[in-house]
Amino acid sequence: MSPSDQVQDLFDRALSSIPAQPVPSVNTIYDRLGRQRVRSFFPALGGSIASTFLPRGRHPRVPGGRLRPSLAMTALAVITVVALIAGLAVIGSKDSPAPVSPSASSGALSFRLVDMSASPFRSLSPGATVYLQCVTNLVCYSFGDSQRDFFRSTNGGTKWERTASLPIPTGGLDWTLLAFSCSTMVTCAIVYTPYHAIVGQLAQFIFTSDGGAHWKSSAIPTPTGAPITGLQANRLTCANATHCLLSVTGSSPSSPSQREGTFLSTSDAGGTWTQAASVPIVTAGAVMTLNCSADGSCLAISALERHSKSYVVGLRSNNWGLTWQGGAPTAYNNAGLLYASCGDATHCMLVPAGDPNVPYEVVTTSNAGVTWRVSKPPVGWENMPTAISCANANDCWIAISTYNMKSPQGVYSEPAIETTRDGGATWSSVGLPTASPPIGDVVTLSCPSSGDGCMGIANLQDHMLVPSHSSRPHPYQPQSGPLVISNLPAAN
Repeated sequence: MSPSDQVQDLFDRALSSIPAQPVPSVNTIYDRLGRQRVRSFFPALGGSIASTFLPRGRHPRVPGGRLRPSLAMTALAVITVVALIAGLAVIGSKDSPAPVSPSASSGALSFRLVDMSASPFRSLSPGATVYLQCVTNLVCYSFGDSQRDFFRSTNGGTKWERTASLPIPTGGLDWTLLAFSCSTMVTCAIVYTPYHAIVGQLAQFIFTSDGGAHWKSSAIPTPTGAPITGLQANRLTCANATHCLLSVTGSSPSSPSQREGTFLSTSDAGGTWTQAASVPIVTAGAVMTLNCSADGSCLAISALERHSKSYVVGLRSNNWGLTWQGGAPTAYNNAGLLYASCGDATHCMLVPAGDPNVPYEVVTTSNAGVTWRVSKPPVGWENMPTAISCANANDCWIAISTYNMKSPQGVYSEPAIETTRDGGATWSSVGLPTASPPIGDVVTLSCPSSGDGCMGIANLQDHMLVPSHSSRPHPYQPQSGPLVISNLPAAN
């Protein structure tokens, strides 16, 4: 057994041996995050993440993330053993210097308001999940404010057109949109999950190879032989017109509160699916984002918590997800929310955040999760991250805002977008457009691999104003809908 395999085996056995706390109820989540004065938001693409969605204007919401049980002293002992066995395995240091933040923008284009006359986001409520992916500077896809209609833009978001109707299954069953992934300008895959379990079927796979002019639909089978119960589809990514990867999560038969998982892959656009033969099942049960490259390299990032400690673990595959190898776990500050984006199957950036009064962190890997770097954000950044997107190995954007429940400007204000061109070593600010009321926060960013810029969805400052007096059961009263912003060269 190689050192890396020993590392993963030790970590998996340690996690499996420690009882996990049950997932909190919606009311418990709201109560905890309310005390922390934190809004929970995760990217909603490619898994960004299968989970509980709580309306943002009324409750904190956790799309794409988990409020996970945590690991105590045993995990710390495991990390010590890991270091002794692996020797070369490097755990990200909390003492890493903060990235440099130049005072002036390094030539980045400022964001502009995009024409809303044909926008599918016009009726999007402040608490809705935003599904958005820009494949190139010109071609973007989204569900807008619907889970049943798919939209395509070929001019950088200025105009959107509805694709052909999606062949969503009927037969009296309710189906929920899980995720979508577009690998080229004309190929997209969508996964819907049934509200009630269907024997032998995990989810429905819907695919187009002509930009949505035509769709085909097929069933994703439930994995067999895996020692996991209550299986559910979790994250989706497609690397090209034929290869897609889906993570699956469930529960341990011996400990229902312990999450475990596996992977399914297709090489013929959903015609057939193959279950992974070798998987670290505990870490695979906590996958929060996936990425695959055209050469078959895949990276899954898992976020684990046991008691008061949080860990990030990278799982990597070089054969389209058929077999997996895990890296060493790296600890980060306990967080109520976690944003993550992988620019490719090697480079990822995560931003965990909790109480606005405690600085969040920027966590990066450049070797598929073998090692991690943990650092504080540059001095002067606002206290709450709201979105992240990495276009490639080097170019990433992070949206931030000031979060203050008592501010007369609204709960979110003074938004900014910071960009890096060197994987997080240095940062510069990108200007945001003027609006009335002013923009309060940016809740979604999608940046194509060109690295030229991003499209984003922003809320106006009054979308979460605290009313001076109200008999409502919750303290927020949404006012305005969202704005579409972009600094892609194609957007006018």
